[in-house]
Amino acid sequence: MAIIKINDCGGGVNKDLMPEELPENVWTSVQNMRFRNGFAQKFGGIANIFDAPTVTPYYVAPYTTQTTRYIVHAGTGKVFVDDGTTRTDITPASDFTGTQDDRWSGGAFNGILLMNNSVEIPHYWDGNIANNLAALTGWNANWRCKFIKPFKNYVIAGNITKSGTAYPSMVKWSDEAVPGAVPASWDETDPALNAGEQDLGETPDVLIDAMQLGDQMILYKERSMYAMQFIGAPFIFRFQRLPGDDGILSRGCVTNTPKGHVVLTSNDVVIHQGQGAQSIADSRVREFIFENLNKTVPDRAFVCANPPTNEVLICFPSTESENCDLAAVWNWKDNTWGFRTLTNVTYGEACQVDTDAAFFNWSQDSQAWADDTTTWSQSEFSPNEYRLIFSRTSAISAFDISTQDDGAAIQASLERTALQFGDPYSNKLIRALYPRIDAPAGTVINVSVGGAMTANTAPTYSTTVPFTVGSQIKIDSFATGRFLAVKFESTADVVWRIRSYDIDLVQTGAY
Repeated sequence: MAIIKINDCGGGVNKDLMPEELPENVWTSVQNMRFRNGFAQKFGGIANIFDAPTVTPYYVAPYTTQTTRYIVHAGTGKVFVDDGTTRTDITPASDFTGTQDDRWSGGAFNGILLMNNSVEIPHYWDGNIANNLAALTGWNANWRCKFIKPFKNYVIAGNITKSGTAYPSMVKWSDEAVPGAVPASWDETDPALNAGEQDLGETPDVLIDAMQLGDQMILYKERSMYAMQFIGAPFIFRFQRLPGDDGILSRGCVTNTPKGHVVLTSNDVVIHQGQGAQSIADSRVREFIFENLNKTVPDRAFVCANPPTNEVLICFPSTESENCDLAAVWNWKDNTWGFRTLTNVTYGEACQVDTDAAFFNWSQDSQAWADDTTTWSQSEFSPNEYRLIFSRTSAISAFDISTQDDGAAIQASLERTALQFGDPYSNKLIRALYPRIDAPAGTVINVSVGGAMTANTAPTYSTTVPFTVGSQIKIDSFATGRFLAVKFESTADVVWRIRSYDIDLVQTGAY
């Protein structure tokens, strides 16, 4: 008899390489599991934190005034702000006319909300619920742009159309704004102003999006990146092409982390700090993401951060899904990948949410009294902490704040196949498994073991055996083969995690 110890179950998942070549602590398939601090851990749940939206929301973002924190959400025609108590329609007199794929952009500038859908001219809101969005001051009514972003005392716009003529590589910037106001002019021909424009025509691809990185604005094209840096008069900004041929898949496919920008490109997931980008997905999950991305609606993918757990979510619509139903989750501290299933998610953003908005009232709690593990009137939020918020086709929801998804149990699983323990040629027999699982006493995790004679053959699993946390130290089960497999599964309404397990293993010969 030999006891094989599998330590550090937090090695993450690898969907791209051959299973028999992976370290023993790396998993080959996971569902709704993350990897952090050496543990494989079940994700928390997704639950609604605001009343059902008035329209189908395709965009969500934070906006804060001196007195109020708002969550902005926008459909194709209307825009709303919600403080957790009151929802206000701030749509102009005429509804917007974009579609789901005309993704909104904008942000807070000088305390003012900027909004742009690439179809109408950019708009702004002054934070007064008595007022609606208004056309951006100084912007030519015959111009359009694909995105608009705040940067220092300027507003930046990209991929410009002027009076019907497209300039897909052009970036424009406004005149310098005074504090508390939007820029008064965008006239690049007036020598008395700091407004200007630059065509980034060195590469033929079109300008897609932008995001600030430290003291620079990074401009993302389809297959290239440029850094935009303030240098003052007379040129105002300097532009520099960054090394490499990485770009961005679509608007919203970049997020900021303490380690730099994480970007979903047309064929990879990369990270950079204003220099050459490095892949964080290659030979791990890159092939899986792009093989499963719905090729008919790839622009509906987006990237967002979940700051409390040091994670980036690459959210995308898989196979035939019209909206995002799967997220590949990268932990930037542990450098591990996990996966999370989603339901009809359209966009996500890290926000500060007022505590009152995060309370679940009696009517929203769907669990039976005997099964409910939450505390009456508890809040999952610190009001000063950023949390990930999703817009979904019928809800504004928060991520990682409960143990269920919309009142339903979460199916979580870990699987590792093709374990060969340094000897792919001899037959082996599993007799028992000793899991070390952190969960409330009484939690049941279903365990099964399997075996196969070749690495590329699906394992034959034994009958599933329940493992009860707090009352068992092992499960007795049998499987044989040159390549062994283990699987942990549970719908338990708790967040459970596993750090290590032991296998009782016997070598039985070459055949």
